[in-house]
Amino acid sequence: MQPKKLEQYKYFQPIAWTLCLSFAGFVGMLALQVQESFKQLEESSIGFETRLQNIENIVNVNPPQNNVR
Repeated sequence: MQPKKLEQYKYFQPIAWTLCLSFAGFVGMLALQVQESFKQLEESSIGFETRLQNIENIVNVNPPQNNVR
């Protein structure tokens, strides 16, 4: 006797559709959040270079150098 295929189980279709729709909702919400983040970046009053420099200073990637001799 052959084992049952996954598609032959009684609850396969409702579970598959629920997972599919849940993933579509997740991707949709993620796209909306990315869009909102881009809008906030466009409306920001400080430039990209300033933001990048601020981040570098916070994590000490490129610490400011003193030119005092």
